[in-house]
Amino acid sequence: MPSLKRITHKNGRVVYRIVICLGYDSQGNKLVKNLTYSVNQSASTRQQEKEALKYAMDMEDRLKYGCSCNSAKISFENFAGKWLDSVKEELAYGTYVGYEQLLRSRILPFFKAYKLACVRTSDIETFYGMLADEYSAGTIRRYANVLSCIFQTAVRWNILDGNPCRDARKPKQKQKQELRYFTPRQSLIFLKSLNLSYPAESREYTVPVQFRVFFMLSIFCGFRKGETLALNWEDINFETREISITKAIGRTREGFGYKAPKSQTAVRRVPFPESILPVLTQYRQEYNALKKTMGSRWSGNGNLFIQSDGKLMGHTTTYQYFVKHLKRYNRWVEIHPQEARQEGLEALPAIPLHGLRHSCATLLNYLDVNIVDISKYLGHASCSTTMNIYAHSFEEQKRAASDKLNAFIQTNI
Repeated sequence: MPSLKRITHKNGRVVYRIVICLGYDSQGNKLVKNLTYSVNQSASTRQQEKEALKYAMDMEDRLKYGCSCNSAKISFENFAGKWLDSVKEELAYGTYVGYEQLLRSRILPFFKAYKLACVRTSDIETFYGMLADEYSAGTIRRYANVLSCIFQTAVRWNILDGNPCRDARKPKQKQKQELRYFTPRQSLIFLKSLNLSYPAESREYTVPVQFRVFFMLSIFCGFRKGETLALNWEDINFETREISITKAIGRTREGFGYKAPKSQTAVRRVPFPESILPVLTQYRQEYNALKKTMGSRWSGNGNLFIQSDGKLMGHTTTYQYFVKHLKRYNRWVEIHPQEARQEGLEALPAIPLHGLRHSCATLLNYLDVNIVDISKYLGHASCSTTMNIYAHSFEEQKRAASDKLNAFIQTNI
């Protein structure tokens, strides 16, 4: 950040001496730029300080990222690269990589021939229209966010007078993509499916206990996949039946590993049902037995979900197993329809692994848990976030409640 020094001349004129650090040379010497800025002489001291600081910050951005004041000569591609460099340090690594991919995949190919100052709102809308043929509304919003940040930075650096994204309209989506999740009844069926045995390769196949634990925590506690994978045994309090969420697994500079949770509200303690205790206890026994058997070959560090040598489980392993399990279970229902009916089982829809978190929210709402508690349980920033995501599924539960009320009235009147 630039340093400022207020100087008052003998004639009463106030200026600010500004020193901007531009890094270091190959010998380790600091490279600086010294500037003098004359402020509005009729403004208050506080206003003068704010004015000088804004000028200093703008000049620092221009000097560091090499932006010319002549916006007509700056290409969009060149400025977008400088913008990405400028935000790199303030973004989570996964977010930075995501922005880079959005730029490379669609934004730069479309705007590559444009000068920064020549991009109009109509050009932005044309770009959105092109995306609408392939992507969902959520994905288009991600592209729009990156574009708007680029142009807003150009405005802040006094390179452009306005942001062409501000009034750009996004195309109406033909059909809103619905969340995919299990209904409360399907959630119970899924939990039962975890205890079934299936004939596979001349033997009876059962779901390994650590996958049962993972799926049960996902559907009972509503954890995100990264939060569940990041769990250590020390995060589980068996006495109070609570699990502490303090970290997650996600993309880092070194690949995939531990990182901070998605937000401050994602750090939380979540109680878990007593019915999970026997499975957790069984898994801890098997875990400790495996650790003892492996001896010096054990590479674990207390992480709950592991590979065969104790290392942290791969970030795609649970998703791959989840897909295979649903296919295997549905195949069993198809081959054994009578046995399935006797057990109260039926085929389950194919949903994404994150759909188990959605299933948890739907189940909590079905059980009349209030929206505030559901929001805290899931680690959302606010109740409005919860409602925005689950409004449709919650409406379905309201209709189900209405049907129950109607059946009660018809039965008792």
